[in-house]
Amino acid sequence: MKKKLTVTALTATAATLGTALIKKKAEDYLSSPDNKRRLLDLGHKAAMGLIGKISDGVSDKGIPYLNRYDNSGFLEGNGYFLPAPAPKARWSLGFAKASVIPPILEGDYYIGGYLAFPPNKMNGIMNEQMVRAIAVDDGSERGLHIFAVIDCIGISGTDIRDIRNRLKDIISEKNILSVNISATHCHSGIDTEGLWGNLPEAFRTNKKAVKKGKPENTVSGKNKIFMEYLKNTVADTVREAVAQIKKGKLSYAHIPAEKFVRDKRPPYVTVNEMTSLCFTPDDGSEETVAVFLAAHPVCYGDKQREASRDFPGYLCDRLEEKGKNALFIQGAEAAVATDRGPHIKEGLSTEEGIKEYGEALAELVLGFDKSLYKELSPLINVTVNELFLSADNKILELGAKLKLVNNPLVRITTADDSDKDDKSYDLYLVTEVGFAVLGNELTLAMVPGEMMPEIAIGGAAKDYESYNGTNWEYPSLKELLGTEIAVIGLCNDFIGYIVPDNDYGSVFAPLHYEEAVSVGRKTASEIVSAFMRMKKNAEKITVKNSQKLNG
Repeated sequence: MKKKLTVTALTATAATLGTALIKKKAEDYLSSPDNKRRLLDLGHKAAMGLIGKISDGVSDKGIPYLNRYDNSGFLEGNGYFLPAPAPKARWSLGFAKASVIPPILEGDYYIGGYLAFPPNKMNGIMNEQMVRAIAVDDGSERGLHIFAVIDCIGISGTDIRDIRNRLKDIISEKNILSVNISATHCHSGIDTEGLWGNLPEAFRTNKKAVKKGKPENTVSGKNKIFMEYLKNTVADTVREAVAQIKKGKLSYAHIPAEKFVRDKRPPYVTVNEMTSLCFTPDDGSEETVAVFLAAHPVCYGDKQREASRDFPGYLCDRLEEKGKNALFIQGAEAAVATDRGPHIKEGLSTEEGIKEYGEALAELVLGFDKSLYKELSPLINVTVNELFLSADNKILELGAKLKLVNNPLVRITTADDSDKDDKSYDLYLVTEVGFAVLGNELTLAMVPGEMMPEIAIGGAAKDYESYNGTNWEYPSLKELLGTEIAVIGLCNDFIGYIVPDNDYGSVFAPLHYEEAVSVGRKTASEIVSAFMRMKKNAEKITVKNSQKLNG
């Protein structure tokens, strides 16, 4: 008996020592950042591999090859840039707004912004989601440009091009050169992307529908009746903005707002100012103010069941109470959240606090010294380019194949038999990037997703602090474009997060959630490279036109 106890004790001791030794070795291994990263990368690779296997089991019939891709609805902006305002030129601007909520709600509606099981089914309307649009003309007789923004989580390039196609008549009649539609990115509105519905049901239904070649039978978080109403409303609002156009002057100011925002991801960069773009009509009617701020409208949290436009709506409401036409335009907000603490009284409800935050931003604009605004010369040069992004995120691939999202994707192959469907291919997401230069002083950078602020204004992680241990070798958009800038985020598409290549890491790494909702690891460099090409081309077509004018 004594011998048996001794053996048991020795076995237990050996097991304890063995476990301690294994734990010690694991701790020693994980104490190395390189080893920790290797494990995270292995986990990321394994997860993406599994999702890729699932994706391989879904038909790709709905994704065309490049030679069958239809880009109808794309508008490139000005064919040439003017180096200076045309003789006797004046700004003209028209404004319009409308609710995108149908008078009668039919079917199921889901709140877009948070994954939940069961999904967040909407149970009421707290306040109306709106579309607000301006039509802008610089008096050069080259044509008009449209900028519209919708209170929603985001809207795909496919749906935006559908809206443009509904405007074909007025685009031709009024010589509209660009129609640029963005989202406020509020996480408490009706789903306009498709990702926030009943995913298990969608997977079962859509896999069969796609295999049978019947994409019309697929389902997602988007309500088809609602989306049809939204598209028609946006198109009608653009028409109204064009009809309301009047002459006046355009000015802008950068308003300090660092106390209103905070970044949740290193290297902790925020755009610490609001840009206010103000149009003052000659006839003394209401001014139109577009407010650019980079911060997530996620104030209600993931339990919200009533549709709301969040703080951007209250910002616009307060400006309108003060006799202004108003737009809120989302900026480079990636992981940037609101900082409501300094601006909200104690004891307020969630709704009251959000309202107070939005109104505090509006008061900041209203109280800013008008003499500090800079008047812009009547000149707008706009360029928009199609861009084919390497889509290596298997989550995106699966969502696209299942028609949960309808972003434009194409298959590109280098094979000679490009007309055949049974060959290997690389998947690319077709999106748009562009910029609008106002008065040669302020550039509006149009970005199709949620851009990390450091890409826009600088301050990217150095090699010793980035996930991949390398530097970000590209100029900021501000440095590249050579003027003051304001970013229009989620513009003309919704492609998720845009993360610098050097800090693109495993989705399992702390503070790297954004990589799960991104096109791929080279998205940022491909977008900045596109801006570099556009800038170079803009310089060429401006020089040619200058020579022509002086010729």
